Amino acid sequence: MNQPKRHLITSALPYANGALHLGHLAGAYLPADVYTRYLRLLGKDVVWVCGSDEHGAAITIRAKKEGISPKEIIDQYHHLNKDTFAKLGISFDYYHRTSAPLHTETAQDFFLKLYEKGGEFDEKVSKQYYDAEYDQFLADRYITGTCPKCGHEEAYGDQCENCGSDLSPLDLVNPISTLSGKKPELKETKHWYFRLDKHETWLKEWIKEGTLDGAPHHDPKKWKKHVIGQCLSWLDNGLQPRSITRDLDWGIPVPLEGAEGKVLYVWFDAPIGYISSTKQWAKENDKDWELYWKSEDTKVVNFIGKDNIVFHCIVFPAILKAYGGYQLPQNVPANQFLNFEGRKFSKSKNWGIEQH
Repeated sequence: MNQPKRHLITSALPYANGALHLGHLAGAYLPADVYTRYLRLLGKDVVWVCGSDEHGAAITIRAKKEGISPKEIIDQYHHLNKDTFAKLGISFDYYHRTSAPLHTETAQDFFLKLYEKGGEFDEKVSKQYYDAEYDQFLADRYITGTCPKCGHEEAYGDQCENCGSDLSPLDLVNPISTLSGKKPELKETKHWYFRLDKHETWLKEWIKEGTLDGAPHHDPKKWKKHVIGQCLSWLDNGLQPRSITRDLDWGIPVPLEGAEGKVLYVWFDAPIGYISSTKQWAKENDKDWELYWKSEDTKVVNFIGKDNIVFHCIVFPAILKAYGGYQLPQNVPANQFLNFEGRKFSKSKNWGIEQH
């Protein structure tokens, strides 16, 4: 592994559904800011990108709660959080947003490339939870219940934030719609599933050995033990195809005929925001964005919280490799949750110390 000529640093995109709290800053932003400033002091070529995550159930739920549109929600909190970062001296090179046209174009390109390759997606009709009172399928944060793995009673339909387990709504014990507060019914719907199982072998080698395509890629001893442990737990249980589309009226439309009313799953679309943010930075600064994403001379580091480990260490790397030509992260420093009075800071649950 040669010394890199340039460094690309990313920090998890905060949802534009509320103000930043101390847990966010301690997890993905202050550590990245220190690391980036250190590299700059050494005279390194470094770009640090971030931005607002503006799609998915977290946004629409907040909009319903406040009685305004999702667009009004994201505009309000994008500007509030961007201003908070600026006041704190967090020194991003670019702070983008996933509602930007360039991001929509980039995310749809990823979907179409993988779709057209063949073998990366399965198209399936299955029964999913549905709230008849609100005429809506219940994906992600629209449904809550007890985690079957750790017993946490406030797990979401896509993951348990307490133990980090990947879930589907059908895994939840005693599921309840967050819209009506009632037990949902089952109804058939069609979705596209990313074949994570196809990528299991190389992902295991990449995580455990630090090798990629038979060559050294990174030193796994430099990764945090809990990151490696959570990844191996997933891999040892066997990866399954994961739905990457949703029945929602807010998000990036699935760019296929017959997919009306379907949008990209927020965790397919959001990490691609690092790429679109780099593209926008390069466009405004007369730089070549591909040098920071596609050159073997670039070191990529993703700063996140521990609830994002699976998406950054398994799902997003698999998407990048399936697309082809992109550099995978050489480290994913994921920090543990910051607790307040025994509970983790949570924007969606209004628990924490806000920073605006």
